[in-house]
Amino acid sequence: MAQENLLAYLLTVSYDGTNFYGWFCHKNRNLQDTILKALKVPVKKILVASRTDRGVHAEDQKILILIEKNCPVPICIKKIRSNLPPDINILSLTRCDVDFHPSLNAKQKEYHYRFHLDQTDPFFGRYSLPIGPINLTAIQAALPFFSGYKNFSALEGAKKRRSDPFCDLFEIDFIQQDENRFFIKIVADRFLYLMCRKIAGTLLYIGYGKLSLSTVERGFELASSKNMGPTLPPAGLILKKITYDRDPSLFI
Repeated sequence: MAQENLLAYLLTVSYDGTNFYGWFCHKNRNLQDTILKALKVPVKKILVASRTDRGVHAEDQKILILIEKNCPVPICIKKIRSNLPPDINILSLTRCDVDFHPSLNAKQKEYHYRFHLDQTDPFFGRYSLPIGPINLTAIQAALPFFSGYKNFSALEGAKKRRSDPFCDLFEIDFIQQDENRFFIKIVADRFLYLMCRKIAGTLLYIGYGKLSLSTVERGFELASSKNMGPTLPPAGLILKKITYDRDPSLFI
């Protein structure tokens, strides 16, 4: 169908990813099918800014849908919300240009990985990883190794290798919120499969004294995952923000 016969809408969505099998999974509950079911209109195309994995959460996911201009059912955010389960919500809905791409037009994507020291607190367990005592000085010293434009294939999941492993990591920080809570802030132009969770695992192992800075540096040089830390569980990871050069609604 010609694009002049289509309308594009950009949805800002938040969700608790605990009970979703990521953005899409043929046989299990997934975000794409849940949103399409709630829209209750024929959708010609659906695109997402960042394909979060099973169990990963989001505060600011961006989703583009294309529908026919002569669609008899109006798009209404209140109706969509009423059709959604309680673990997902649409925060906003706006028109945008049909050529807009929520991922390719993104300037940067920001993820946080959360940790907590108190393993007995039931509140944090769903959205944070319990950890033992860590060396914050060692972690801070390691942060510059991850910054900049470089080959991140050493921190990519083996099942989904990209042909282009280079990413530009603009900002990375390990932040202590209070005595027992911490999070890693990672901002980049793009991310490889499992990259955030592997960065978090590598920094955690540095904090535990299980990895040295020279080992990690060598891992980048050799593009070797054997020199890096483990892939941490998805529960601690949250898509915090998608940023564009300008308001996507102005692409019209």
